[in-house]
Parts: sequence; structure tokens; C-alpha cells
Amino acid sequence: MDITYDYYRVFYYVARYGSFSRAAEALLKGQPNITKIINNLESQLGCKLFIRSNKGITLTPEGEKLYRHAEIAFENLEYAEEQIISERNLKGGLISIAATEYGLYGSLLSALTDFNRDFGGVKIRLANFNSPQSLEAVKNGVADFAVVTLHEKTDDIFRATKIRDFREILCCKKGYQYDRNNIFASPLISVNRSSYTYKHFREYLLSLGVHKEPDIEVATADQVLPLIKSGMGIGFVSEFMINESLANGEIEEIPLNILPLNRSICLVEDKSKGLSLAAKKLKEYICK
Repeated sequence: MDITYDYYRVFYYVARYGSFSRAAEALLKGQPNITKIINNLESQLGCKLFIRSNKGITLTPEGEKLYRHAEIAFENLEYAEEQIISERNLKGGLISIAATEYGLYGSLLSALTDFNRDFGGVKIRLANFNSPQSLEAVKNGVADFAVVTLHEKTDDIFRATKIRDFREILCCKKGYQYDRNNIFASPLISVNRSSYTYKHFREYLLSLGVHKEPDIEVATADQVLPLIKSGMGIGFVSEFMINESLANGEIEEIPLNILPLNRSICLVEDKSKGLSLAAKKLKEYICK
């Protein structure tokens, strides 16, 4: 049955206000036009929707049934309109982000602080994954974008925007005894082998002719430093995660003749999926 949206909208407002004249005022339509639309709707449905009397109008049983469904539909539409307007004005909305520890501490945290100060009504959902897991979250629509370190060229479905380069420093507890002629004979602490960080340093060690697996594997990059501080071994940690510990003398840098290549923190999004206005604005804060 080909009945226009406007007919149901007029019906909803007449039933909601219990008055043709009040519905006309709310919809900015003339009352004769409202009456004509209701008459046409009743004709197409083949039943009366309202009982008119000197005391006003009431719904018929058919009208009550239609109104129950119309009320749900129009309240959902009104709620959606309010959400869209709120998000457009950055007073609401939700941004889902997947991030590694390096992504969080190296870039995302400071951007989130500034963004939350300016747009506190926007909700943030932050998930902690390694880089491969973060990319999978973006691919599956679980995250709007990811802030990660990349080990190699990403899948063509992704767009990667470089945020910053950083270096990783081999360090140990202050005073830790290691063989300067055979540094990697010491216990090596590393993020587990499912991460890009593991692959990066495995290739680095192989380039030095060192065939060594980590002695201690951890789940996340921020777990490496506490183990180093405890004297359990040596490990590579990003410069922005150890500056304070270096300054206060808890740890020390182990000098290397050949340094690992610098890496990059990137914001990765799915090319085929558009970002919400709030997510676009946060991306600006992250990438500036």
C-alpha cells in the first residue's frame, strides 16, 4: 500500500495532541490540510481512525493500534534526529579507538586530553590491542580507527597517516651487570611474538647475526619497563616511556654500535568507511 510518510506523520501528531488544530500548529500546516490528509489516510486504510464529537476527537480501536506503532517509529526518529544534531555540534556521540601502548603514550593520550577538554560531551571507548589486533578491530568495524606502530605495508583496505617517528632504547636497571662484548647474552625481555614489536626486534637481532628468542615475553609494551627496573633483564623500550626513569636514575641506556631503525606511530582507518564528525575532529587533534 503506497501511503506517504507525511500522512503517518500528520496522523501521529493529531493522535498525540488529540486535536486537529494543535497538530496543525505543530506541523505548520493549515487545519483544512490536516483534515484532508486524515480523510485520505482513512480512505486508503479502509477504516476510521478517529471518532469526532463536540467534545473533541478520540482514537478508534484501529486508530489506537496504528498509533502504538507510529509512536515507537516517530519517537525513534526524533531521538535519532537529536543524536545527529548533537553529534554535528560535537555535544554528543561515541568514538571507538583501538590503540597499542606506544600509540597511547606516544600520541593518543595528549590528543585525547585536549579533545576531552574541548568536547567533553563526546564519549570515548578505548581498547588496548597490539597492532595486528587493532587493525582487525578497524576492519571489523569494532573501532573507528586505530593508533598503532606498523611493521610493514598494511592491507589495501586501510589508509595510514603517520603521526610521528620514535626510537626505542635498549636499557637495563641502573648498575645491572651485563657483558659489554656480548650484550644479548643477558636475559632479554620482549613483547610477545604476536606483536609487530617482536617481529621488528627479531629482524634487528638477525641483522646483527644474533639468533636469540626472548627469555621473558609479556603481553603489552608497558609491562617491559617494570621488569627491567626489577633487574630481571634487558629490553627495548620507546623513548617516550622511559624519559622519567632515565632522568631519576632508575634505569640506564645500554649503548649500541648499530641502532634499531626508528619506527612510526600511525593512525589507521578503513578506506571504505567514513568517520563520524566527532571521529574526524579527534583525528585532527591526533594528527596536528
